[in-house]
Amino acid sequence: MAVPESLGLKRRTVLTGAAALLAAGTAGLTVPRPARAAGLPQIRAAAAGWTGRDGEVLVLTADPATEADYALRLLHGTDPAELGPPLPLSLPSGFHPHSMAALGDTLWITGAAELAPDRARPALVRVRDSAAAYARLPIPKAIRSGIATAIAPVGPRGLAVVIEGGPDPHLAVITRAHLARTADGGRTWTDRPLADGLGEGYGTVLTAHGTGLFIATADGQGTQTIRTAAGRGAPTRAAETAEAGRPMAAVAAADHVSVFSDHHGTVTETRYTPTGSLLEAAPSCACRGEVLAVPGRPGAWLETDGRTIRIRSAN
Repeated sequence: MAVPESLGLKRRTVLTGAAALLAAGTAGLTVPRPARAAGLPQIRAAAAGWTGRDGEVLVLTADPATEADYALRLLHGTDPAELGPPLPLSLPSGFHPHSMAALGDTLWITGAAELAPDRARPALVRVRDSAAAYARLPIPKAIRSGIATAIAPVGPRGLAVVIEGGPDPHLAVITRAHLARTADGGRTWTDRPLADGLGEGYGTVLTAHGTGLFIATADGQGTQTIRTAAGRGAPTRAAETAEAGRPMAAVAAADHVSVFSDHHGTVTETRYTPTGSLLEAAPSCACRGEVLAVPGRPGAWLETDGRTIRIRSAN
């Protein structure tokens, strides 16, 4: 999921304004019943499979006024879904979440840690037993200001994380992307360059298809490049689409991968084979609002327009 422009974080300032826009929040336990769709908070990220309950979808929310006060909630129902009460969560101070994925009893949240009003560093937070702490993440020397964006579980103990940003510690734009991977639950990591020369690029989205990865990067003109990686191999370029817009989510179904994008305010869905060959480029889809992938539930995504949340599935 790229940071939605509708949340006040524009493409050119996705990493800036940290002091004004980002603040750590805590979630209470006093909400008596699921929140109705009419008063939805912002939906920042989604995941499934935490604590092994594959049928449940977890979302990370933020207060729409402060764009902080983060909370983890379960979704109830499907069309539309309702938000449950906040679960215990206290993120590290100065951490701004972006995406999340679960491995068993551990929830992993990507984002950025504020170092100063004009500096942010990619960061990864591990949540276990309602306690959150920063986890080790290999930050490339070429990224001195940035954010950890996409994340996907790969197998029972593997994770893939995209680290994005640029070489200037005081210029918060996405000019390059790197791919970090772990096969042992975060004990050790490998890092590979993914894309460079993105200008003022959009955030990257990725998904796992079996043991392989499917990755979509986008430069400042909205040109999307598809890369795939088999097993633990290096990512290879598979396809490129000009003026495709901002990638919002990559969703792996049984026989294809869908990339949902925001193209000048219209949601489009482009389908590829798992190896990156183009299957179908639809000019638009019936999706409403922002589309978020649900790592841990193959073929599933959320659609939210600030008033309703719907859980969709391609399988």
